[in-house]
Amino acid sequence: MTLTLDLAEWAREWRGPMLRFAQLHLQPREDAEDAVQDALAALLGIDPATLAGVEPRRYLFGILKHKITDRLRLKYRPEVGYSEAFSDDLDQVLFDDRGHWVESVAPQAWSRPDAQLQTEQFFQVVDVCVNKLPVKPARVFSMKEFLECEPEEICVTLGLTKTDYWQCLSRARKQIQMCLNQSWFEGEAP
Repeated sequence: MTLTLDLAEWAREWRGPMLRFAQLHLQPREDAEDAVQDALAALLGIDPATLAGVEPRRYLFGILKHKITDRLRLKYRPEVGYSEAFSDDLDQVLFDDRGHWVESVAPQAWSRPDAQLQTEQFFQVVDVCVNKLPVKPARVFSMKEFLECEPEEICVTLGLTKTDYWQCLSRARKQIQMCLNQSWFEGEAP
């Protein structure tokens, strides 16, 4: 199977879930679609050897998370220049001239196939549970837990008070816990 075929399969399989996730955070729908397309297009510039043995969901959603966060920051924050934000030469230590990890410091994948399958199935159930939430708590939960945004940033982005933020997060966690108890821990399909 060629890399092109793998990427096409990844796009067909994951575009829908990626779009649902992006729509939680980006409005109008076209912005969410653009973020998903940007994430999928980013795959085209990646060395095929880098993708060998990679879990598609984690890889694609990792890229998408950054595309969404970038769009939200552009919308709500003034841009800081790269040279201002990073005045050290850490990139030269971690990356080669082509922007790829230096082999001695590159992150290493830990592999336990049984645990990886169970983790993948668990996150599919979490995805279903998050998508069952009302829109506002789903956005708050997703921004906090998946996009790793700070509470202040979430409040500014969504126009929430601190009280609304904590209430939404609490309700989302409780509903997800109930959904996981029914759909995962008791062994029922979602």
